[in-house]
Amino acid sequence: MTLNDSTTQTAFLAAPMAEVARAAPAAMVYSPGGTRRQAAFAGISPWSDDYFRWARQTTIGDFHLIFTHGVRHLFSPTLTPGNFQEVNAHRHKLLQWVDWGVAGDDALRDYAQHGWRVRLLGGESVPELQATAARLEAETRTNSPHTLWWTVVPDPEAIWRALLQTAHESQATTRADLIRAHYGEDIPLITLYLAFGKPIFSASILPPLLAGEVQAYWSQQPGYGLTAERFRAILYDYAFLRQTWEQDKTGRAEAALPYRRVWERPLILGLGQRLGPHWYPANMPPVPRE
Repeated sequence: MTLNDSTTQTAFLAAPMAEVARAAPAAMVYSPGGTRRQAAFAGISPWSDDYFRWARQTTIGDFHLIFTHGVRHLFSPTLTPGNFQEVNAHRHKLLQWVDWGVAGDDALRDYAQHGWRVRLLGGESVPELQATAARLEAETRTNSPHTLWWTVVPDPEAIWRALLQTAHESQATTRADLIRAHYGEDIPLITLYLAFGKPIFSASILPPLLAGEVQAYWSQQPGYGLTAERFRAILYDYAFLRQTWEQDKTGRAEAALPYRRVWERPLILGLGQRLGPHWYPANMPPVPRE
């Protein structure tokens, strides 16, 4: 089958992988959250060695699913400013766990098995992770159709310091030149963002230099465990439902008349409620039919 604008979601969910891959973005962000909650639900202590072993294995599974659906560059945060600001009894082991999970022997074997090139962005700004970044560059492929970009951001200004320094040293005059100077290669702009929880953007998760016209999605199910059906549903929305721009706007406004009751409802995407210490979206009423 060949996918086109008339393709239904049912057909897309059942389409051959090669056809689905044509709808996938070249580059995306995947930032699962609520992983400690998911671990607690599974009876795993959120700060134990078992938690980090479980998290590493499930992350690899999610990455493999995303890459097999056609994505070529995948960005995923490993440490954000919030992680560095946390206060708990296990804080001193955090960087050791990250080094093992991102570039330990088990991780390197997984990367080799899948044929991925893997890099750690921002590791140069954290002395304890400089060797981690170097190990990934030395031990994973230099050429691969799939590149996994782990990101580390120790404080909110770290990204801007690095970009401004690169801009000053390279004298780049275009965005493409700055991307090439900062990352050492040409990277397609990120156009899909899949995160968790509150609908917010952060430079520590979405690299600002690489943000294109980003279509964003926020899962409300804690943790890992992305399924092919869920990811294909996102890709369908990304590739077909959200592509609404038309050069000729004739009759476009009038086409909304059958759906007037929907558009005149005072709904705001992003409003939520508290569930204990956590945020959750406010309940949305069903769409009325004309």
